[in-house]
Amino acid sequence: MKVRLKELGTIFTGNTPSKKVDEYWSNRNIKFIKPDVIKDELCVISSANEYISASAKNVSRIVPANSILVTCIGKIGRVGITEEEVSFNQQINAIVPNEAIIPKYLAYAIYANRKQLKAIANAPVVPIINKTQFSDFKISICESVEKQNKIVRTLDVISEIITHDKKKIEALDELIKARFVEMFDDNFGEIVELGNVCDVRDGTHDSPKYHNAGYPLVTSKNICDGKIDFSTCNLIQKEDYVKINKRSKVDVGDVLMPMIGTVGNPIIVNTDKEFAIKNVALIKFKDDSVILNTFIKTLLESDYFGRAVLSKTKGGTQKFISLGDIRKLEFNLPPIELQHRFATFVAQIDKSKFVLSNELTMCDFYIRLIHDRVMHSRINLRVAQ
Repeated sequence: MKVRLKELGTIFTGNTPSKKVDEYWSNRNIKFIKPDVIKDELCVISSANEYISASAKNVSRIVPANSILVTCIGKIGRVGITEEEVSFNQQINAIVPNEAIIPKYLAYAIYANRKQLKAIANAPVVPIINKTQFSDFKISICESVEKQNKIVRTLDVISEIITHDKKKIEALDELIKARFVEMFDDNFGEIVELGNVCDVRDGTHDSPKYHNAGYPLVTSKNICDGKIDFSTCNLIQKEDYVKINKRSKVDVGDVLMPMIGTVGNPIIVNTDKEFAIKNVALIKFKDDSVILNTFIKTLLESDYFGRAVLSKTKGGTQKFISLGDIRKLEFNLPPIELQHRFATFVAQIDKSKFVLSNELTMCDFYIRLIHDRVMHSRINLRVAQ
């Protein structure tokens, strides 16, 4: 049965009490939840980075324990369950479930449909889902509470695997960063600007018309979790694709980095799929280059990049960095032999990450599959009581 979210509970959009009123923020009475504490995997929200005072309760959005919080601006579709009364900001929509549905089952149902949720976001750079869109979003549910409980118990097991694998990947990423510092933190080598050793460009600044079919237009919002999510890209006609790629054609091995919204988070392109880019930095390398893409990607992920360049980001709620500032990034150019040694190390680590990423993909698939098939009685779950 497909139903709108507003039929399953009461929907609220968060807000932020005025920072100008000191008494609203003077005590740590109520957790104030922002998207940064809601993880990529389904999570129980047990911590917060900010708190509001009891005096701010009447000017805040407050929801009780077992409410479902969903990020609806920026990183769409992160889902968390509250374990106590909390407040939350305007980037989050919440649903307080009614008695017909188990809260954690509803959370899993939304989590299983997060790709569809991302698809309705209505902004090209910073995706947004408003309260009306969220309220009218349809998901499939089963009406049997007993079956809901079975699904939850099964998916809890898969979620534990996801959490475990993500911690392993994070540890491997930290190992790469530590090795980078160990090998390149001695500040030896000639000081160079990125724009002098690489071809640094960006994508189109125009807004081509979108169509139901065509070539993906990759923007900052489509680069996440170390890869391009083509499923969330808008599509453009061949004429616009060719026009953009006369200046900004992307090839395998290039580095892409978001310049607007979520600045940073570079990736190395590993697909020959045809696409164009908009408001994304493009760093290209020659065959006889004195610099390797693995070195540059890790440099752009490092604390040094944060200190040297991200301090130059402009804008209020929507951050951006100019192409000129990226080109002017200064760093010590290490010997190419040392870069190759580092790249070999990263390649070995990436093999382990690839295995874990495949397992995560399968777990994510099983969450959607089990939710769908059990709901339609196509498989029978036997879970230990």
